[in-house]
Amino acid sequence: MTRHQEVALAVLAVALVVIFVVDRIMQRIGGRVAAHLPVADQAVFATRYRLLRRTSEAVVVLIAAIIVLWSFDSTRSAAQTVLASSAVLGLVVGFAARSTLANFVAGVMIAINQPVRLGDRIGIGDVEGTVEDIGLAYTRLRTPDNRRVLIPNEELANSRVTNMTIVDPVSLAQARVTLPPTADPGRVRAILDEQAEAVPGRVADRPGPGTAVAEVTAEGTTYTVGVWMPDAAQAAAAAAALRVACVTRLHEEGVVAEAADEVAAP
Repeated sequence: MTRHQEVALAVLAVALVVIFVVDRIMQRIGGRVAAHLPVADQAVFATRYRLLRRTSEAVVVLIAAIIVLWSFDSTRSAAQTVLASSAVLGLVVGFAARSTLANFVAGVMIAINQPVRLGDRIGIGDVEGTVEDIGLAYTRLRTPDNRRVLIPNEELANSRVTNMTIVDPVSLAQARVTLPPTADPGRVRAILDEQAEAVPGRVADRPGPGTAVAEVTAEGTTYTVGVWMPDAAQAAAAAAALRVACVTRLHEEGVVAEAADEVAAP
C-alpha cells in the first residue's frame, strides 16, 4: 500500500470520527436550543435539524469514499472506464435513482415547507398516525394501534395530507347514533347532550358542537354528538367512550326499546 493510499484511508477514518463527534455535539446543542423554543416551534426545529444532520453526514461520507476510491489504481482505472461512457451511465443511474432522488428532494421540501412535523398527527390516504421520523427517503408514522407505516417522501409530498395538529391540536371527538324514526328527537338530544357534558378532559372553554341530526331516512334518524378534546389522541379515545356511553344511556332510558316497540306495533 502506497503512502498516498494510506493517507486516503486515514482521511476516511478521520471523516467517520469527525461525523461521530460533531453529531454528538450538535445533538446537545440542538437539544438546548429546542428547550428554549415555544412548544409549537420545537417540532419545526427538530424536523429541519434532523434532516440537515443526516444530509451532512451522507455528504461527508460520500466525499471521503470518493477520495479513497480514487487512491487505488484498480478502482481509478475502472472509474475512468465507466466515465468514458458517461452518457449511458447518466441514463442508467438517472433511471435507477429517480425514485431515490425524488424521495430525497421531497424530504428536503418537507423539512423546508413543514406540511408535517415530528410529533404531528396526520392522515394520508387510509392511514392515520403520529409522525415519528422524517428520513432522507421515508417518513415514518406510528398508528393508533401501534403499527409502523413507512411512506415514501415523494408520495407524502404529492398527496393530500390532513394535519390535525399543525394549526391547533384541539380535536373533535364525535359519536354517531342511528335510531328508529319514531324515537323522540327532543329526548334523544337531551340524553346525548348529557353524555357529552360528562366526557372527562374535554376543553370546557370552547363551545361544543352539541347534538345535531346528521341524516334522516326511512330506516332511521342519525344523530351526531361531539366535544372538543386537547389533542387528536385524546379525541380518538373520547369518541370511542362517548359512543358506548350514548348507546348505554339510550338503552337505560328505554328510548331504543320504546322506538322499536312502536315500529313493531300494528
